[in-house]
Amino acid sequence: MTTEGQRVMDPMRVKRLNEASDWLLLLESTGRTEEDTNEWLRWCDADSRNVAAFEHLQRHWRDLDALKGGARDYVLTPEQKTGPIAPETGHRFSKVMTLVLPLRTRLLQVLSKEGKNISPLRFCAVAASLAAIVVAAGSITLRLKPAAIVSPPQQVASTGINRAATLPDGSKLILGAKTLVNVDFSGKQRTLELSAGEAYFKVKHDKRHPFIVHAGEVSVTAIGTAFDVRRLNDKVTVTVEEGTVEVTRSAASNHGEPTTWRAEAGCQVTYSSDNGTASIASIDPSRALAWRSGELAYVRESLGSVIEDLNRYSARKIVIQDPAIADLRFTGTAFVSSLDDWLQGVEQAYPVSARATATGDIILTEKR
Repeated sequence: MTTEGQRVMDPMRVKRLNEASDWLLLLESTGRTEEDTNEWLRWCDADSRNVAAFEHLQRHWRDLDALKGGARDYVLTPEQKTGPIAPETGHRFSKVMTLVLPLRTRLLQVLSKEGKNISPLRFCAVAASLAAIVVAAGSITLRLKPAAIVSPPQQVASTGINRAATLPDGSKLILGAKTLVNVDFSGKQRTLELSAGEAYFKVKHDKRHPFIVHAGEVSVTAIGTAFDVRRLNDKVTVTVEEGTVEVTRSAASNHGEPTTWRAEAGCQVTYSSDNGTASIASIDPSRALAWRSGELAYVRESLGSVIEDLNRYSARKIVIQDPAIADLRFTGTAFVSSLDDWLQGVEQAYPVSARATATGDIILTEKR
């Protein structure tokens, strides 16, 4: 129960004020980046109440501009020290506290001008500012290790159709049909494992937590990028749409010597576990990534690999009966929505016959 004149602070309002204080400190700093500004704008767009909280806190911050400029003139007295400080951090810690302690006093003075009783709302705004300052000061002074993204390991899977998902860090993911990705963001790295199929990643920049996709013998490290990974038979194909990636063959697969290939936007890396080598080619990313809208494009791909890829989307299984068919090279496009038309085209262009079984499967045999 609350007494007259008191108000209960909405927990979401507290959270919003804390976030607003974090953004205010970041935007006031000289180390802010263009990406920081873009993230702040997205936060503002997400909820009009975010903007209101930010402006509310900003009004208090303007009252303290003069104080912030002269904070270095304050001296931390022995009586203000509250606990033991390591020798190597003591000097820097004192510098930080000369800002925090007077700032707390001045903030309370500013709010007290409105009357003897400070409302919970106004006091919470002060607390949010002070908490953000202390956290920021602590991370700089003590050089704390970056915290892991709090998210338990999980699986993201698709069935016979493409599926879009958002990862715990805000990165975007599109899974091709019958694709499974294991996600583990509980450590210092954002680690994903593609067991089979194809996945497209639009990575949210976070240099403190590398974004790494494991696919068989290779791992793909994103360097602020958007890219695609397809794992099929003995091959892993990495297509770079934006930025840069590093494709690394594990040491275990190369007698203790890892090998790394670097690829930029407009390049495609194809790794073969049969011989442990990779090739890099210039491609049109929009064509290579058209599978996201149901258009599957291939360039000199073995018909066996193409069929295996199409089977992820087909309700009827396509089976190659004669091994010689699997070695034929195919260049062209298949549409997920009309695989029967594609099969007819294959019959016309190759010495291949297609027939349906009683179960509905499609058998490919060599024409005699």
